[in-house]
Amino acid sequence: MRKLFCIALFLFATKPVCAKEKLVIISPHWEGVRIELSAAFNKWHLTKYGSGVEIEWIDQGGTSDNLKFVESLYKKTPEGIGIDMFFGGGIDPYITLKDKSLLEQYRISRDLIRKIPSHCAGVPNYDRDFYWYGIVLSGFGILYNKKALEFLSLPVPSDWESLGNGIYYTWVGNGDPRHSGSLHMMYEIILQAYGWKKGWEIIFAMAGNTRNFSSSASTVAKNTSSGEVAVSPCIDSYALAQIQVNGAENMGFVFPEKLTVINPDAIGILKGARNLTTAKRFIDYLLSYEGQLIWMQKKGKEYGPKEYSLNRFSIRPDVYEHPGLETVFNPYNIKETIHYNFDLASKRWNVLNDMLGALVIDPHRYLRESWGIILSSDNQALKKRFFETPVDPGLQRFLWENWSDPVFRNYHINNWLNFSLRKFKSLIKEPELYR
Repeated sequence: MRKLFCIALFLFATKPVCAKEKLVIISPHWEGVRIELSAAFNKWHLTKYGSGVEIEWIDQGGTSDNLKFVESLYKKTPEGIGIDMFFGGGIDPYITLKDKSLLEQYRISRDLIRKIPSHCAGVPNYDRDFYWYGIVLSGFGILYNKKALEFLSLPVPSDWESLGNGIYYTWVGNGDPRHSGSLHMMYEIILQAYGWKKGWEIIFAMAGNTRNFSSSASTVAKNTSSGEVAVSPCIDSYALAQIQVNGAENMGFVFPEKLTVINPDAIGILKGARNLTTAKRFIDYLLSYEGQLIWMQKKGKEYGPKEYSLNRFSIRPDVYEHPGLETVFNPYNIKETIHYNFDLASKRWNVLNDMLGALVIDPHRYLRESWGIILSSDNQALKKRFFETPVDPGLQRFLWENWSDPVFRNYHINNWLNFSLRKFKSLIKEPELYR
């Protein structure tokens, strides 16, 4: 009996008291978000359920790349891909994932759902069928370096069209939407705010003023704060981070009035999630008061992050009333934004990315040079040719419905790129033809 007691005591002593559960998340969120949420959720879960959680974070380079990665994995293993959740990148990816039946349905408690308005500025905060939930709210605007603009004697841009003004030639920062969901959103916003024809003219002019295209939205923001460029399209979280680091006396951020979108940054559970229960609990935590406050509270403050301020806006209105919270902006106070068609944006996501790549980014060297020639001339024929696109907007549905065919896709991308190269090179080599 004594021997059996000793064995039992040994087994109890060597058994982990708080074995950690696991959660695998694919997300474009930056390192600070990952560190803070991992620690906070682990603590919350340990207190509430008696076990900690280890989160494995995956990122393929940004929202667009993450979405492509997930879709490619499901083609190989349709029942599950070993990743539990898709987190971040607006709501367009979740519309796509839901349409392809790649999300698990999860209905949060009635008490929790009552804390979240169904919409903000006309945009849904969560899926009506409960396949995804907005976690924080994001706005899109223009980040600017006050010292750089002062040195260059340039005004603060007020809207998207301003970024195409020739006075900012070579002083605009920008990035590749094929890798970044937030950058993709800003191009989509421009097209929906101004319409197809005017929108593409603004995109071409803005690209003409762009010094170079970075691969990530965070790099664009950092280049603006360093003075490498003076202005750039930017999501609010990256803008606020740069203002916090460099000071409001050096950096500024503006939302184009009536020309922006308040967009939820969402989360969803992926089909076949191995850690389904833990994934549901992660959503519960993120939408709790505690899980919302950590996004807005400054680091080091009570209930705030420990190492990194996250500079995001809560999807719960009650959090904005937290005592002592340094709130600089409340998205629920914005009443006028553009009427944003999320269904259209979701369907043409990949097509638009490839259009921007072939028409603007890949031929950028020649685009920028030809734009410089146009700025030094009053020849309207040159400008008309510069703004030409080879895509009829009426063909968009035909394109996105066939875009998964690699032969079809590559055929059109090559045609668009060849069109662009011919156009810009002719403007550079033979501008006298356009009279």
